Amino acid sequence: MSVFKKGTLLIPTGPVKHLHIVMNDPVFFPELGYVAVLVVNISSIKSGQSYDESCILQPGLHPFITCDSYVYYKDAAILRVPRILERMQLGEISQHASVSESVFTEILAGFDKSKHVKQKIKRFIRKYILEEPL
Repeated sequence: MSVFKKGTLLIPTGPVKHLHIVMNDPVFFPELGYVAVLVVNISSIKSGQSYDESCILQPGLHPFITCDSYVYYKDAAILRVPRILERMQLGEISQHASVSESVFTEILAGFDKSKHVKQKIKRFIRKYILEEPL
């Protein structure tokens, strides 16, 4: 079991597990004082629902995506890697197939387009993923 860039995790979000994309290999994040990864949730687009249009993923771009979906940038989170691994051992979180380079690049670009990304997330991306300003 490991957590790595472009990997995906199925994490309980409410009553169901949602696909989350891991945006970086584990790093020590001094702002929070632990080894962490940034994850972002993929949610299905439901009729009549408003959603962030910064990154739309079509069915088939990943085996878990079976309908039009969006990246829920507002809910992006920096998670403790030891806690993820613990929850994986308990069966609460499971791994799924990694995303392709093109899908990963599209999701990463959406962090710059979305108006819903928190400042803490932008700082993390600048320092540990892009190493340049957002």
